[in-house]
Amino acid sequence: MNYMRKLALKYIKNPSKYAHVLLRSPAAVCSTFSNGNFYRKQSTYIPNSAQSVILDDAQSEEEEEKISKEVISKINDQIKNKTHSRLFAVIQLCDRKFKITDEDIIAVGSFFRASVGDRIRLEKVLAVGSTDFTLLGRPLLSKDLIRVDATVIEKTYIVPRPLFRMGIHYQRLHWFRTPYVLIRINSINFVHSLDDLPSVEGLEDR
Repeated sequence: MNYMRKLALKYIKNPSKYAHVLLRSPAAVCSTFSNGNFYRKQSTYIPNSAQSVILDDAQSEEEEEKISKEVISKINDQIKNKTHSRLFAVIQLCDRKFKITDEDIIAVGSFFRASVGDRIRLEKVLAVGSTDFTLLGRPLLSKDLIRVDATVIEKTYIVPRPLFRMGIHYQRLHWFRTPYVLIRINSINFVHSLDDLPSVEGLEDR
């Protein structure tokens, strides 16, 4: 095999002189050229590897705890002094999600028990925040942390829509209407800061 490699190198330099020799054993020539080491060159390039510093678990946990305390203290200051900007919230109502803020009007296309003029409290709050921070629930925020008040301003039905069914020996035309409720968001407020616990007992699971 070494002889065939040398012969192949000579053929590359002078094809006309060694062509008749290589044609005698084409299988050996193919195996020689198919070997990756024939064209392989030793590279002396060493890539620059980025150095990474691995911190201890205790040190990383201390830093994370320190950062979290600083963030929570800043949020609590804004809540206590009411220096935060206009609050927004993401709520769940009748199997739908709405992003709301003060004085918004949302339309719910389903049956709603409350009457017109009733003041209600929306308790399924998924997230609340302002321009500086956002609090996310897992999946819901505590009912004692955030309060969203709303008022039912209208209850009606959507314009009747037809439903036509055609069979082999019959034809049916049905009209149906979907309930339609308009709700105005009155206010979104924090009840207490993040560190304060509710004063009523028995709310640990809420």
